[in-house]
Amino acid sequence: KFAIERINARGGVVPKGKSKAIMLELVEVADDKNDPREGASIAQRFIDNDKILIMIGPLTSTVALAQAPIMNKHGLTQFAIGATAPAYTDAGPYSFRLVPTDAFQGRYMAKWANAQGKWKTYAVIYVNDDYGRGLAEVFQTGLKEIGVSENNVVASEAYSPNDTDFSVQLAKIKGLNPDALFIAGHYKEGALIARQAGELLLNAQILGTDGIGHPEYIKVAGKAAEGTIYSGYFSLADERPYIQQWAAEFKKKFGQDPGLVEAIANDCVEIAAKAIEIGGDNRQDIAIGLSSIGSDHPAMMGALGENQFDENGDMVRDMLMYVVKDGAAVFYNP
Repeated sequence: KFAIERINARGGVVPKGKSKAIMLELVEVADDKNDPREGASIAQRFIDNDKILIMIGPLTSTVALAQAPIMNKHGLTQFAIGATAPAYTDAGPYSFRLVPTDAFQGRYMAKWANAQGKWKTYAVIYVNDDYGRGLAEVFQTGLKEIGVSENNVVASEAYSPNDTDFSVQLAKIKGLNPDALFIAGHYKEGALIARQAGELLLNAQILGTDGIGHPEYIKVAGKAAEGTIYSGYFSLADERPYIQQWAAEFKKKFGQDPGLVEAIANDCVEIAAKAIEIGGDNRQDIAIGLSSIGSDHPAMMGALGENQFDENGDMVRDMLMYVVKDGAAVFYNP
């Protein structure tokens, strides 16, 4: 909604082939509750509403994969905010995402961690859904591919979405004394995992990806978040003008700094507006417009930096490494 307000304040969007600008409208907001069945129901409702030209979301891979067959069959674009499962690459021509895949991120983290030369043994704790299983598997596969023995991954423990007690998994992991703990999950559960690991005196370096890259992770985990290292692609320390202006406007309106999820949502809306401008204002033309960003049209600057798609509708971007230091996420410098 904030992104739509900013675009409309600039005068809206002039669709390809037309001379008059249109104002963007938020037609409906729906909560899928991270439930594939609820997500499928929402998808059906959205395709039946002619006023909806594109859907921004969903957040998770599980829901995105449930919605994709419906959206692609009926020709309504889904622009996923956080669907990172590799399987989403093949979801269809109306399925796009703004985040790198788990296949890329998991291997990136495995290669990066091994290159540091600090940690020999690893434990993995993951959320038992498409996102967590995929990321955990790729991280472990990535370690194996660069010559790390399977025996060096001493534990791989699952938890259910929205769990709050991780004592059983963490107690088992503590007993195996890993050098590092890789969290393949989201920031809400990740923060509780970090806090409970600290309470158990589990002395392992916490590693993660963009899933835990949010101010709430630091806020909820408190001191236990200190030293956490994770990969991502958004930072308030990025000095590029668009990013600084957007972050300042966000904080002025909401009274707090934006995080990764807010940056992704912003860029989804901004890119959707650009797709209308270069493609047109119907469902098919918007999908065509999106697919041309990065190929026929330049990458687009947003809160995450430069955004561009590959031939599969997957986002192509550079990764950054962060560490939590003195209660804030800063660029990691070894």
